[in-house]
Amino acid sequence: MLRTLVICLSLFVFSFAPLASAATVPADSITAFHAVLLDNMRNGSKLACVGRTRQVTPAVDANFDLAFLTQRVLRRQWAALTPEQRKQFSDTFRELVISTYAAQFSKFGGETFATLDTQDLPDGTRLVHSKLTPGSGAPVTLDYVLHDTAGEWRVINVVAEGVSDLALRSTQYDKAYKAGGFDGLLALLQNQIKGNKDNCS
Repeated sequence: MLRTLVICLSLFVFSFAPLASAATVPADSITAFHAVLLDNMRNGSKLACVGRTRQVTPAVDANFDLAFLTQRVLRRQWAALTPEQRKQFSDTFRELVISTYAAQFSKFGGETFATLDTQDLPDGTRLVHSKLTPGSGAPVTLDYVLHDTAGEWRVINVVAEGVSDLALRSTQYDKAYKAGGFDGLLALLQNQIKGNKDNCS
């Protein structure tokens, strides 16, 4: 179940002070983000959906390059959007990412996160390997691709068990846009957000 959850998502316990800005070392960024997820899981019932959302929001903003992701995930469709549509999509995409983490990482069953090695990629990005080990069952591999923006390393893709979240979303959003235009694309994201909030107990 946990393995399926993480793959569908691809789409930790430190002080939360460093989360105000992204870490200057790629691995530190991932470790800090995992610390927030783990705290949300351990205190899921006490925090409830509102509390988990409040904690994960600055972690996502600090450690993910959402401005980059919103353009990359739409690929060529981004150029066709008006400035107003771009802002609307960016805001909705951010809400989707945050609501997904708040809803899915809500219960603790003995899980642990481990940040492993960091690999330099030819395009200048870094690949941080990590592992999520459930209380029972096989570990799940989580690979994060980060790039340097203004001296800070931020996530631009998550690869769970070899499945790229960016590639999955790009394909899904491209189909939605072709089928229903911008309104159809936005409706898809809004329905996904609603599903997360309905399950964010």
